Amino acid sequence: MPRVRSGLARTAAVLAGGLALAVLAASPAMADTSQSSASALQISLLGGGLASSGTASATNDGTTESISGNQNPPLGVLGGQTVITAGVLVQNVRAFNDGSSAACAGVLGVGGTVTIGPGGSCLVTPGAGVSLVLGTSGLASIALVADAITSQCTATSSPSATGSTSLVNARITSTLLGIETTLLSLPVNPAPNTGLNVPGLLNLTLNAQSSSGVGQLSVTALNLTALGGALAGVTIGTSNCGANAVAPPIPVIPLAGAPIALGLGALVAGTAGGFSLYQRRRAAARS
Repeated sequence: MPRVRSGLARTAAVLAGGLALAVLAASPAMADTSQSSASALQISLLGGGLASSGTASATNDGTTESISGNQNPPLGVLGGQTVITAGVLVQNVRAFNDGSSAACAGVLGVGGTVTIGPGGSCLVTPGAGVSLVLGTSGLASIALVADAITSQCTATSSPSATGSTSLVNARITSTLLGIETTLLSLPVNPAPNTGLNVPGLLNLTLNAQSSSGVGQLSVTALNLTALGGALAGVTIGTSNCGANAVAPPIPVIPLAGAPIALGLGALVAGTAGGFSLYQRRRAAARS
């Protein structure tokens, strides 16, 4: 009988150890999730008209990246508007397996490109110039011209988020009788939420940044409000990153089955213990 008791004890120990490992396996390493989105351009007109490049989005569940939307939409998506006379629309997004994400968005001159490089940085190659017709002042035509106007952001699941804006050769101009005059030169790397204006014509916010919480950031390269004419406003280069997070663990043994598994373990252990007690009592009675 000692061998029987020893066998039951070993069985109970093995089951207990297996159940302990199962419980530990029910909490595997957590996977980081990430997300980002970007929109190159939105044009609003008085009376409610709107032209938009749409939005590109990226998400990652810790193992697989999913991207939706057009990251390089053609100018044709803006319809018959005449505000943009030349340019390339860019709204690039990435969401990586390590819980980081990145976005780049904006308008560039013809031939310009933007790619997301190592570490989520935006690599910008300016084009041959882009022009946004803003309206008229008397006989003069007012325009925003630049080689590139872009925003970028990155976020991690630590959590953290950063963003910036780049304006390459950007300025507000007035053209009268073929002669162009610069009314306002825009800074290359404006500080967050920089406000500028051309009195009586328009108000500008450069590198507009806002956040809904730690680890999330929204950056808009340029937000323009016109003070006259049919144009109501232009929003260029909106990048959103985060909030990225640590995903909850996925149990190897479904939580619904855990009580059953633990109950079986307790039953086996209890049976072994009861049998051992019975044998001890019989031995005591014989003595």
